[in-house]
Amino acid sequence: MTVTREELVALWGEQGVIYFPVERFDAILGPLGPEVFPPDGALPVEVPILFTVDVAAPEVELFSALRIEVGEAEPRSYVVLGGSPEDPALLFCLDAAGGEVILLDVQTPNLETVNVTFAAFVEFLYRLGQLIATDPGGRERAERAARIRADLRSVDPAAFGDPESWWNTAFDQLESSR
Repeated sequence: MTVTREELVALWGEQGVIYFPVERFDAILGPLGPEVFPPDGALPVEVPILFTVDVAAPEVELFSALRIEVGEAEPRSYVVLGGSPEDPALLFCLDAAGGEVILLDVQTPNLETVNVTFAAFVEFLYRLGQLIATDPGGRERAERAARIRADLRSVDPAAFGDPESWWNTAFDQLESSR
């Protein structure tokens, strides 16, 4: 399944979708192809509990370009896509070299790959946004979350590779009401 811009707008409304300014980052995103990006660069303004474009980390704004050096590796460029509504120190960023979405903990600092592409990240947010919008609660929520996790494994198997990954943790919480 590949979500369309129309489906994103249908779920979140025109005011609930923001567009990644790809032309602003041409210099650092050069090697990334269109398959990395969601349709028209669209992403939600908010998915309760999971994601928000209201970045609350100090000295960082939405679509800021960051240079981060991890260990002995050369510094890499990342673009801030949003953050966690639950923890302002957690930022979702686009890896400008590879197209992955990573979770940056600005306090530790620590990086965790969340999705292999920006498009997959938005697909995950969309599917969970659908669940949240029609949340039946209880056992039915848990069963629907399990089906969504199974479907999303085919979109991005790596997102579930580590039992402690961001998405495994999110789905474990949703499925715990069984």
